[in-house]
Amino acid sequence: MMLLEGVRVLDVTRYVAGPMCTALLADLGAEVIRIEPPGGGEDRTPLPIEDGFHAGAGFTQVMRNKRCLSLDLSKPEGQAVFDKLLASADIVAANLPLATVQQLGLSYERLCSVKPDVIFLHLTTFGTQGPYVNRVGFDAIAQVMSGITHLSGEPGKPMKSAAAYVDMSSGYLAAFGLMAALRHRDRTGVGQQVEVNLLQTAISISNYFLIEEDFNAYRRSGTGNRAQSGGPADLIPTADGGVYMVALGNPMFKRWARAIGREELVSDPRFQSDESRAEHGAALSAIATEWAASKTTQEVLAILEKNKIPAGPLLSPREVLDDPHVRQCFLQDVPVEGLPKPVPYVRPPVHFSKTPGRICSGPPKPGADTEAVLTEAGFNTAQIDALRAAGTV
Repeated sequence: MMLLEGVRVLDVTRYVAGPMCTALLADLGAEVIRIEPPGGGEDRTPLPIEDGFHAGAGFTQVMRNKRCLSLDLSKPEGQAVFDKLLASADIVAANLPLATVQQLGLSYERLCSVKPDVIFLHLTTFGTQGPYVNRVGFDAIAQVMSGITHLSGEPGKPMKSAAAYVDMSSGYLAAFGLMAALRHRDRTGVGQQVEVNLLQTAISISNYFLIEEDFNAYRRSGTGNRAQSGGPADLIPTADGGVYMVALGNPMFKRWARAIGREELVSDPRFQSDESRAEHGAALSAIATEWAASKTTQEVLAILEKNKIPAGPLLSPREVLDDPHVRQCFLQDVPVEGLPKPVPYVRPPVHFSKTPGRICSGPPKPGADTEAVLTEAGFNTAQIDALRAAGTV
């Protein structure tokens, strides 16, 4: 038996944060029913991966293991169908603006009137109160408003991350919150609303920079790939690529200096602490670059590994797919109808020794399970045909 077998989720989420959360639940056995407008949601198409396929790369990632129901929640008839499904649901998840949640009949108060012990997950960009409550946004908006983008890139040239790490992290936090809420409901019989927002996630990730700034007023700016603390900590070019190396603390710095044949650096007044090494980080990066310039990536990694200096090679997405450790430990090829070869999914990122998660299927086609889900909820063929004729499903 899987961990979340028997848990039913009505998934009214879109794009990344909410769908990532419910994908994690589906990986552990929850029945997740994606609810989207008839014809398919607008989040299906970004990052297309194959002509004619019904989903892009992002949708393919976060819609695994799910069923799909086409339902127009803007219609009263659609909300009536939703309420019938709600009677057997444990969780409703939505990442929509507060006003849209109200319009679609998804407010926690209304849901409770139908299913008193329901758990409602509401994800937003800025939260459900405060001056920005009615603003909409995406991952990048939270990145640039969190201070992290300012500290990335070069001075005067801030750089956001290509990966939607705020969205993803919000999804992980939401899954954590739902597990705690389910535990509470199992003990008390009482549901509740769980809230996660992108901006708070982003500033939670970088809270230590806010604390440091509040106390020390460093007014930090970007240092490229070089870390803001300690050193050397930078992406160093090699003869055939690049290696990120990190030496934190005096013992590690001594090992690094010895490894590159520059033991005199240990007594250099510029490099006596993590703080001073960070201040003179550009000089340390230059020294490391000179040392690595004539060596291959593998030669550099071998020397650093021998001296217990954390390091990793710069890999392209293609090289990540081909990496032997990644391929053996983290990737799972899943056949998906409509694609010429299996999808290289990353396995569920939390490992359980007795009840492992699994990825069984790719993203569902629009409305793929509409008839089955409605039949299970008690609708007969004539009722389903009427709903379809009215455009409700």
